[in-house]
Amino acid sequence: MKPSDRPPSSVEGQPSAASGAEVVRGLVAPNPGPLTLDGTRTWLVGVDRVLLIDPGPDSEEHLRNVRLSIARRPVDGILLTHAHADHSASASRLSREFGAPILASSPTLARLNLPGRVLAEGDGIPVSATGDGRSRLQVIETPGHSADHLAFLLLPQRWLFTGDLVLGTGSSAVLHPDGRVGEYIASLRKLEALRPVRLLPGHGPEVSGAAAKLEEYRLHRLERQRQVQAAVATGNRSVSAIREAVYGDLPPGLAAAAEASISAHLLHLAELGIEAPEPGPGMLEESGLGRMDDEGS
Repeated sequence: MKPSDRPPSSVEGQPSAASGAEVVRGLVAPNPGPLTLDGTRTWLVGVDRVLLIDPGPDSEEHLRNVRLSIARRPVDGILLTHAHADHSASASRLSREFGAPILASSPTLARLNLPGRVLAEGDGIPVSATGDGRSRLQVIETPGHSADHLAFLLLPQRWLFTGDLVLGTGSSAVLHPDGRVGEYIASLRKLEALRPVRLLPGHGPEVSGAAAKLEEYRLHRLERQRQVQAAVATGNRSVSAIREAVYGDLPPGLAAAAEASISAHLLHLAELGIEAPEPGPGMLEESGLGRMDDEGS
């Protein structure tokens, strides 16, 4: 199915006149890969007017599908969960084309060197929807995958746009130096407390069992922390040795990312007051690294 043919999401029994299915439409960018699953998700939110969440890569095919889905409606804003290129590369171009402001965290705008409206915890963004006009996006600061990360909660439907913090399948990368394990776990706990009913991730399918998925992600990260701590306790003193103890053999493309993940966990051990080797240099995610298999995250 082509992204432009993808039907709107469906949901049962939402508490407002406008169901999530009426308000939200998702498009999949044509950038599939081992780290992006079937492609980056761009979300259109609104009925008569729209907000774009994560406009995606600067791909002519993808932008054509975005324009077709907008269908000449006014665009009130272009929202970014974070600065990674697979989510943000087309933001400036679409902002100029539709005359729409870019809305993102202060560090995201700084990283991209873009003008825009700064979003912070608790901000509300009105959503065009049928009914009583109560629909809005609530801004949630969710660092961990990256320091600049935001999530957006659609109210009153309680649908949560998670960016790269939580994906539809697999696990999200938390890579030193930008990713921080302590912040990541705290962000997951914050999202759990919001009690969302559906997750709309930046990669992979929508998740109807939101509570179970958030718990799964938190427990996975805590288990990885336990494994790293156990590897250190048995005498492994280098990042590469700890990586081999935790993951075993990995393809070269995943080994570097796994060592960056190990480094993030070593830094977290130190933050907890537990003796640990120095982390490695890590790796940056400018190319849009979002997802890793369980073997490498």
